[in-house]
Amino acid sequence: MTPKTCLLLCVVISTVTGGCSAEIGDSCSTNVDCSPLGERICDTSQVDGYCTVEGCDVDTCPEEAVCISFFPTAFLAVPCEPTTEDAVDPALSPTNDCTPDEICLYGGYCVQRTQERRFCMKSCGSDDDCRDEYECRKTGTRGAETVPDPADPGIRQRRFCAQKL
Repeated sequence: MTPKTCLLLCVVISTVTGGCSAEIGDSCSTNVDCSPLGERICDTSQVDGYCTVEGCDVDTCPEEAVCISFFPTAFLAVPCEPTTEDAVDPALSPTNDCTPDEICLYGGYCVQRTQERRFCMKSCGSDDDCRDEYECRKTGTRGAETVPDPADPGIRQRRFCAQKL
């Protein structure tokens, strides 16, 4: 058997047997460390890398993770009062404090809607659930917000493993 055939056979076997995908929040150096099939990426801007899925929604993250919206903290300057009038999306309801192209985050700041980026982040209950150099952080701080769940609009805060500051 040629080396090329052997490599192809190994790839097929690992795919059929479930592969070796890392979990969300695991350390990584490259995307392949997170998933040989490409459904997960390695965020190398985090300490020792962070396996994640970009562009998630409330029901698309793996079991060990939660979808979190991130907004750049540099743009969190105009304070606002989040309202609960919008039953589907109480954390991101517009208020009179924000312009029409902005939303009022649960953390109390206006931000451009177009600045949102979503990532699957490892769920946690305490710092012990996260690896070294990471902490269990609540949404509503540092531009991280819970992606609203239309099936359960009352959930405003989630906890996820984030790099210690």
